[in-house]
Amino acid sequence: MVLAIMVTLVAIGTPAIVSLVAHQRVKRSARDVFTELNGARINAITQNTKYRVEFTLNTSTSTPDTFKVARWNRATSAWEPDPRKSTMEINQGIDIISPTSSFNVEFFPNGTATAQSICLQNTSDSTDRMKVEVQSSTGKLQIGSVC
Repeated sequence: MVLAIMVTLVAIGTPAIVSLVAHQRVKRSARDVFTELNGARINAITQNTKYRVEFTLNTSTSTPDTFKVARWNRATSAWEPDPRKSTMEINQGIDIISPTSSFNVEFFPNGTATAQSICLQNTSDSTDRMKVEVQSSTGKLQIGSVC
């Protein structure tokens, strides 16, 4: 009898636990994106040079979307990868669904930025989404749950 009750509770609780774990991956990915964007913003202001976060969206479900930090080199007038940062991957099972193609978010020394709304979605549940928003006039970042 006890075993039957335990099996029933496990059967009822498993979908909720699986859903919770998947949602945690969406939240973690949103926080990772937020952290890199905020770091680029702070570096742009403190180092008085432009920084950007470059996002590469992959159409293959087996290859994750990626992002990396780059900084403007005034001497060469070109973007170069930030040597202190490596390319980051969006967690498995999570996709950036908006914007729909590869993009960049730039941060300027005066604190402004290019406006962007980045929507991350759980690939197994299209209603499980998080948004990272960048405001242009202040460079302020926000995480929300509605895309």
